[in-house]
Amino acid sequence: MTRFLLLAVVALTAVSAQAQKAELTFGVSGLCGMCENRIEAAFDQKGIVAADYNLETKKLHVVYKAKKWNEESLHKLATAIGHDTEKHKATDEAYANIHGCCKYRDHQSCSGHDHDHDHDDHR
Repeated sequence: MTRFLLLAVVALTAVSAQAQKAELTFGVSGLCGMCENRIEAAFDQKGIVAADYNLETKKLHVVYKAKKWNEESLHKLATAIGHDTEKHKATDEAYANIHGCCKYRDHQSCSGHDHDHDHDDHR
């Protein structure tokens, strides 16, 4: 009986831990490899398990702990670094701080969409 109770507790704990994680995919504006790196780096936060930005589809997939993050707060992480999302627009000030080639609103600043920079001085 004790073994059964122990197994039940372990199983319930595993199910509970999985229920705390959530996934979300949403649109984020970006043009180049530096945008991709900046966006993914912004999501390197406690409580975010994984973040993967797809430059071709302009979609960000995030796996996160639902107790710490929600959809609104995830969108705000992207807008805080100057990238518009499908629900929120970055402030003009945040947008102005991104590298010139990353100015996705202008659509002409970057000559190559796969452009990648050695370093990001303009965060």
